[in-house]
Amino acid sequence: MTREQLAENFGENLERERLILGYSQQEMAKALDMSLSSYKRLINGETNKVDLYTGYRAWQLTGKPCDELCGTSTSLSKTFDSIRHLSDAQMRFIDAVIEFEREFSKNLDDSKNPDDYVTMLVPTGNMMDGMIYDSGSLKKINVSAYRKRYKERIDCAILITSNHMHPVYNTNDILLISRSPIRDGDTGIFINKVTGLAYIRKFYQTSPCRLVPIVNYGQTFYIDSDSQAEMAHWIKFGYVITKIRSNPDIISYIS
Repeated sequence: MTREQLAENFGENLERERLILGYSQQEMAKALDMSLSSYKRLINGETNKVDLYTGYRAWQLTGKPCDELCGTSTSLSKTFDSIRHLSDAQMRFIDAVIEFEREFSKNLDDSKNPDDYVTMLVPTGNMMDGMIYDSGSLKKINVSAYRKRYKERIDCAILITSNHMHPVYNTNDILLISRSPIRDGDTGIFINKVTGLAYIRKFYQTSPCRLVPIVNYGQTFYIDSDSQAEMAHWIKFGYVITKIRSNPDIISYIS
């Protein structure tokens, strides 16, 4: 992008954030430590120069990094925006996961590609309909044999730890998961935010939407996609790309 495009995007996004904050233009200008006339020139695209201090004040005020305000948001800035409102305890957990990933990549020898590995969630609680993961661990699996077909769609994996979903999924099956939006007919991982329970369900985009058990066991959930209250109860964690039946020649577990 050119300097002019970046400045124009910055001004437009800053004005949008002002409305979200409920500030008047005078209050916004004061919060950014600039004059009202300077603020108006910025949001009207009458200047293509934004100083570092203004970018810093805007970040402090909105919580959004400069690249996002300039319209060049990356996956990293989107992740930052997702976690910036988490509690200190939640951030400590995320820090531990990041450290786990850094140490894993650091300890790989030069012949191995970190992209060939994904993190697998290993629940140690009861895996049944309405799963409660009362504890768990993280391991790495080598999915290089599946990258050629599924490429970057593979984001993580989940280990099946019981036979409650037999014959579709058996103990020690590994589900490769994509965090992309779930489509009609996909098998998805859904988490109910009210109860804290997780479900593996077939997703059908009907009216209302249906979350249907993959075996003849468990409850079918009906969700009105036009109801924000109902939609807010659920997290669509991701969908199952494929399953792997454990094979030591393909799967490599890294502690």
